[in-house]
Amino acid sequence: MMPVLVALLVSLFTGNEQRPANQPESAQLILYREKEFISGLGKAYTFKINEQKQGKLSPNRFVQVTIPVGRIKVEFDNDYFTHSRPLWLSVQAGQTYYVKAAVEVDFLSSMMVMAPVDPQQARQELRRMKPEQPD
Repeated sequence: MMPVLVALLVSLFTGNEQRPANQPESAQLILYREKEFISGLGKAYTFKINEQKQGKLSPNRFVQVTIPVGRIKVEFDNDYFTHSRPLWLSVQAGQTYYVKAAVEVDFLSSMMVMAPVDPQQARQELRRMKPEQPD
């Protein structure tokens, strides 16, 4: 009887912090792009997460997306003139990840590159931007 009483008291004081089995764990990704001197003349680029289209991103805009826990792949769609290197992130539940994208222009092509950014720096850069308009 005593072990049952102790277990009951422990559960009352600690609370039931288990997630429901059907609620997936997730995190947040904030993908942004600053103003660029040559940025495809303001062109919005479509981006994907784990091979699934999520939206578009224009210069001086940001998007906030819920992402799954685990290893994810973020990339922009390729076209004739623009290529993209995928960015792989190891995602933990409840975290927010900031990723900056930029277009690097070469003679006849351009490359969309991405890099994770320190949260403090990202928040400072995001103050000057607007959210991306939905499709």
